[in-house]
Amino acid sequence: MGLVLENIKYKNLLNTISYRFSRRRVTGIYGEDANYLLDIINGDITDYDGYVILEKLIIDSSFYKEYPRAIALIEPYPNFFTNKVNDEIKFNLDIRNYQVEDLEAKEKEMLDLVGLNEDILNRDIHTLSTSEKYLLSVVINLLYEPDIILFKDVFTGLDHNSKKRLNMIINNLKEDKKIVVVTSNDTNILYDITDEVILLNGNSVYISGTSEKLFTSMELMKEQVIPMPNITKLTYIAKNNKKVKLSFHKDVRDIIKDIYKHV
Repeated sequence: MGLVLENIKYKNLLNTISYRFSRRRVTGIYGEDANYLLDIINGDITDYDGYVILEKLIIDSSFYKEYPRAIALIEPYPNFFTNKVNDEIKFNLDIRNYQVEDLEAKEKEMLDLVGLNEDILNRDIHTLSTSEKYLLSVVINLLYEPDIILFKDVFTGLDHNSKKRLNMIINNLKEDKKIVVVTSNDTNILYDITDEVILLNGNSVYISGTSEKLFTSMELMKEQVIPMPNITKLTYIAKNNKKVKLSFHKDVRDIIKDIYKHV
């Protein structure tokens, strides 16, 4: 069944939002108020109407108490509750009553995965860069093995290599049958890393579908005044202006192969 939003209404910002998030699919949300949906799923906003349902269980205050490890929200400017990195990791595991077998080895594995050095464990959090704090938040949240992982404004503040590493992590989570939801107002990012996308118009869902279908529709882009991903724009120019027979791809190297094949 996955994760279901059923008739979600919140103030004048969200109106009758319904959607089913599937496992093994990365779902992106595009729109000014997209992050409110993540806050509702994570339990940070409670004064809404409608239902959030996970595998037939209604997600409410009792759910978060019974399943404290179910959901993780990862954002570019995270809040921390202790002074040192090591203490912050232990604090987040303790409040969820979760013990990691061989924590030291797992910490090292996760830090290596996001590209952070092991010596960060002994540093004061206030000495970390914005990018390091973001990546540390990824490590902290994934250590307790949540079922739903929410990435707010994914990739914000990260350099190219860190983005590649995080993209690999997101793909791994998808393959592990996790529910992965990301928000971004950068259509280049959403086209590149998502399988499905929800386009919000004002306070409601305008359209949803596969990223490939929606982000290669010139008509939709014009109608919604949504910036077309650069790679699909390039393909359209080649197809329509240069009359080159190209297919749509997410990797520019595949476009180059097509160009060599047809030019």
